[in-house]
Amino acid sequence: SQAAPQSEALDPQNRLLHRMPVRRLEAESIRDAILAVSGRLDPKLYGPSIMPYLNDFTPGRGAPASGPLDGAGRRSLYLSVRRNFLIPMFLAFDYPVPVTTQGRRSVSNVPSQALTLLNNPFVVAQARVWAEHLLAVQGTREQRIDRTYQSAFGRLPRRIERDAALAFLTGKGDEPGRISDPAVWADLCHVLINVKEFIFIY
Repeated sequence: SQAAPQSEALDPQNRLLHRMPVRRLEAESIRDAILAVSGRLDPKLYGPSIMPYLNDFTPGRGAPASGPLDGAGRRSLYLSVRRNFLIPMFLAFDYPVPVTTQGRRSVSNVPSQALTLLNNPFVVAQARVWAEHLLAVQGTREQRIDRTYQSAFGRLPRRIERDAALAFLTGKGDEPGRISDPAVWADLCHVLINVKEFIFIY
C-alpha cells in the first residue's frame, strides 16, 4: 500500500519504519517462485539432493554428472551444492559462495540480474511450461491474462496492464492461428517474470 504523503515528507529514508521496506527475494526463492507459477514445483519433502545442471561452458575438473535443467522441479533447498560448480543464476542474485562463512547475504541490484532473468535457459524453459499450462485450461485471452497476473503477483491486472498484455499478444500473434501458439504466451509469461514485482516484496 502507498504510504501517506505526510509520512513520506517526515521520514523519506524510512528510518522510523512507517512503511514496509522493499525487499528482494533471495536467489533460491526466485527460482522456487518461477517453478511455482509454471506449475512445475514439486512440494515433496525430503529425499536425495538433485545435482546442479551443468552446461557445456561450465568450467572445472572433476565435474559431476549434470542434473536436469529444472532440478526435477524440486525446491532449491534440495539442490546439491558443489563449490566448484555453483548455479550461475544463484550467483547473479547474491548467493553466498560456500568457501567461507558469511554472516549476512549482500543484496545488490545490478544489470546482470535482469540479464539472467532474460536469458537464463531455466527461466526461458519455465516460461514455456507456464504458457502450456495456461493454454491447457479453457478460457478467453482475458481470463488467461487474469490467471497469469494472479499467479505471478497475487492480484488481477489493472486495466492498463490487461490492455497492454492484449496488445502484446495481438502483436505477437497477428498471423492466423498464432494467438493460441504456446510460444506467443511463453513470451508474455517471460515478460511477467521480468517485472520487478515478481522478485521484490513491497
